[in-house]
Amino acid sequence: MALQQHIRDSPVHTSSSTPDNSDRSINTEQSLQQHLKKSPANVQPNNCKTCNRSFGSKSALEQHMRDSLVHEQAPETPLQESPHSLKQCLQKSTSPAQPYNCKTCNRIFGSKSALKQHTRDSLDHKQAPKPPLEVRSQPLQQQSKNSAAHAPSFDCKNCSRTFRSEAALEHHIRDSPTHQQAPETPLDKFFRSFHGFEYDPSLPPSTSFSYLRNHEGWRRGQAASEDAWNRYQEALEGELRMWYGEESDLTSWHALCRAIGIEPLPQTCEQCEKAVRSTHVNIIDLIEWGRRRGDTDEKVRTFRNLDALRVYTTETGKIFRNRFDEEDGNVVLRHLLRKIFTL
Repeated sequence: MALQQHIRDSPVHTSSSTPDNSDRSINTEQSLQQHLKKSPANVQPNNCKTCNRSFGSKSALEQHMRDSLVHEQAPETPLQESPHSLKQCLQKSTSPAQPYNCKTCNRIFGSKSALKQHTRDSLDHKQAPKPPLEVRSQPLQQQSKNSAAHAPSFDCKNCSRTFRSEAALEHHIRDSPTHQQAPETPLDKFFRSFHGFEYDPSLPPSTSFSYLRNHEGWRRGQAASEDAWNRYQEALEGELRMWYGEESDLTSWHALCRAIGIEPLPQTCEQCEKAVRSTHVNIIDLIEWGRRRGDTDEKVRTFRNLDALRVYTTETGKIFRNRFDEEDGNVVLRHLLRKIFTL
């Protein structure tokens, strides 16, 4: 009995349980199972088959697959079902985002939604409504005739833009600053009163009157010619008063000073009168400058004396009738009108 107890309890007589893959001896079956569970030599490896990396635990492997850019997959494709190799994954993770191009206007957008919004809202992509079924069933020749591509266009000749309807063109002409028309002036009314005469408002008034005389076939001394000349001179005077007002108005003086290049602008009417008193200028040139509404850096030409002004007026035919009305309060007629021709 004592011998049996000795054999059972003595370490020398205890049979060891030795695993096949370990050089250690384990005294009990429980110790063996604990050893197999905790020993690094016996731990089941946690390998990533995509990138050939090993991890110490299953949770570490799962975290790697979840967070690594190499394993970023579209939502509809689970990771374990991905057929891509490591090389394909790396290519997808490092390649730039796919651009979204608008083939109509060659613009690039960063997302598909941005491209859709551009296509939906841009005027360049406004499509004509889809034809009804009965139209689509027509022969090709008839479809081409009715298609939006063959629909008539409405062109704006001033700014070379094209519109799909006459209403759109009219709206553009009415509201665009480019087409804002200035009110008709006395000279415009005079020249447009002659039927069939092609009047160009950008030409000097003297040039337009010369063209008008040729168009009507007038000769000097004819009643029609004399009548037209008187009406022309009246239109010139009305035009002058339109652009340059009364001498009591500082704004009128400043318009005259800007036209002939007096800077800085005098601050009172008296100072303006003193500044322009000795100026010699052609009245038709002043009217032309006013018709351009001062929208030019070029100033009206001035002359050193009356003789130089007389030569210029005769050569150009820019003649403004002189009535010598001393009571006239116009800023130009009162102070700059000179006696060019003598009887």
